[in-house]
Amino acid sequence: MASFQYKGARGGKSCAGTIEAPDRRQAIALLAGQGIQLQQLDEGADSSGSGLSLRLGGAKKIKPRDITILTRQFATLLEAGFPLARALEFVSRQQSTGPMAEMVADLSASIQQGQDFSQALSGYPNYFGNIFLSMVRAGETGGILDSMLVRLAEMREADEALADRFKSAMTYPAMMMAAMVIALGVMFAYVVPQFATMFEDMGRALPGPTQILLNAGDFAATWWPAVVAGVVVAGASFKAWVKTESGAFQWDRTRLELPVLGNFMAQFAIARLARTAGTLLESGVNLVDAFASAGEVSGNRYISHIMQRALAEVRHGKPLATALADAPVIPVLLREMIALGEESGQVGPMMQRVAEVYDRQTREAVSGITSIIEPFMVLFMGGVVGMVVIALLLPIFEMSTGGV
Repeated sequence: MASFQYKGARGGKSCAGTIEAPDRRQAIALLAGQGIQLQQLDEGADSSGSGLSLRLGGAKKIKPRDITILTRQFATLLEAGFPLARALEFVSRQQSTGPMAEMVADLSASIQQGQDFSQALSGYPNYFGNIFLSMVRAGETGGILDSMLVRLAEMREADEALADRFKSAMTYPAMMMAAMVIALGVMFAYVVPQFATMFEDMGRALPGPTQILLNAGDFAATWWPAVVAGVVVAGASFKAWVKTESGAFQWDRTRLELPVLGNFMAQFAIARLARTAGTLLESGVNLVDAFASAGEVSGNRYISHIMQRALAEVRHGKPLATALADAPVIPVLLREMIALGEESGQVGPMMQRVAEVYDRQTREAVSGITSIIEPFMVLFMGGVVGMVVIALLLPIFEMSTGGV
């Protein structure tokens, strides 16, 4: 037995320790069985190994999109008739340097040493999760590894396209808000102080809006370090809270209740859940395990909790559609399609259709949200800046009127 020191995360919290196993692969399997997501695994100095660290993605990270491209390359080569070892060798030659090249070279070496592809991939748990490994194992067992990799590539590509649409919907409002904050910052830093000096020289009582604006400018000039520190502390506290199990659960639930955006986020999560469940079911995974895994990768802990609660009833013989009947966040379409699939034995294809429907709806939602937010943000920015300008010019207007 060898001793291994590990660092990782379990339940959203960092953990570290030592585990004994015959080899690295067995150590990874044991830790995965304990629900630990590995970040580093080192063989102890007292073991028979060389003390080298297993490459799990240290300082240099491989992007998820790169893993998707790699999966598509493997799928294409295997479909073209390449043996797995030759496909790995071919891809390895295309990668010149960097962590991706190192990983592919290591996978190729593992296959040449007689390991299964799933075993080789399990050495990189940061990049190939349980769903990926389960589908690869199913493909190896059934002799359809090329088909499984095609499904994995399609699933990952669809998820990434969905995530890109979500980011595009959020980018414009974020940029507009940043532009407004910068514009107001410039006005309070340079424009308002000049008007304040001019108003003092006038020696007149200022209108209420103007006085409020000057007081706000004085406050910002005096206390801006405290304001910035408060914002940083609040942001850090929120981030730490969201990393906890209860905080993440509550935040995911709150996000689904937001006006306009909540419905879009729900569609995003349901689309991922349906696509993953459909892919797993069509790959031979049983219904309970498929929906349990799909709930975990939906991107929303509240939806995952609802799915786990429903699956507990399914284990006692209740149909999944009936178990989800009292879940308000689960749309009627998903429940009805699950019910039709359970009656016909075609839950997998039904989930793929649900994913297609919500993919289309998210595309339409992105266009709708953008069309709504764009004029709203323009009007909001114009209104805020306009009120500042009016407050600054109001004393001048009053003085001109009084002098007529």
